[in-house]
Amino acid sequence: MKKPSQTDDYKLSEYISDVRQLMHDESSGLLSTTSITEAIKPLARRLAASNEFKDDKYRVCDEEQGFGVHLLHEEDNHELGVFLLAWLPGRGTKPHNHNTWAVVAAIEGEEYETYWTRKDDGSKEGYAKLEQTGEATVKAGDVSICVADDIHCVTNRGNSISLSLHTYGKHINYTGRSEFDLETNTEMPMLVSVEE
Repeated sequence: MKKPSQTDDYKLSEYISDVRQLMHDESSGLLSTTSITEAIKPLARRLAASNEFKDDKYRVCDEEQGFGVHLLHEEDNHELGVFLLAWLPGRGTKPHNHNTWAVVAAIEGEEYETYWTRKDDGSKEGYAKLEQTGEATVKAGDVSICVADDIHCVTNRGNSISLSLHTYGKHINYTGRSEFDLETNTEMPMLVSVEE
């Protein structure tokens, strides 16, 4: 992997190459899931701080879902999903899991994350009882990590669009992930509309 310098501008293509190598090391048993996300974290922070995402096309949001999901890269087998998400002010997600690891680097604005744990054993189909376990405000330069079973929700509490870089072990519409309704204690499949 190329070492960061003050003069170079880290490119998406370099990031993908670096993360591919880390994923190869994970599949070869050289890295654990925890190790791969920790290794990706500084790379994601570096890419998020680059000039790669200055184009206004990345600020386009899907009004219905409350955020825009811009596909930057995915492998032919749907592994290594890299996205830029643009969040409308006052909008966000329901609590959800990913069913894969995730590394999220904030680019612009602030995103409020709430973390949850599942209190039921998952044996009753369509039912889930969650309990809030924490919260954090993620600002430009911050990076958060999730593993497959982690549950969180994201909200843009600011007055303008916020942007974040999301890297997943697999494209999020191919993991079979779930979202959760806190009022009805229900679990349902979660798919998002993606701009390509």
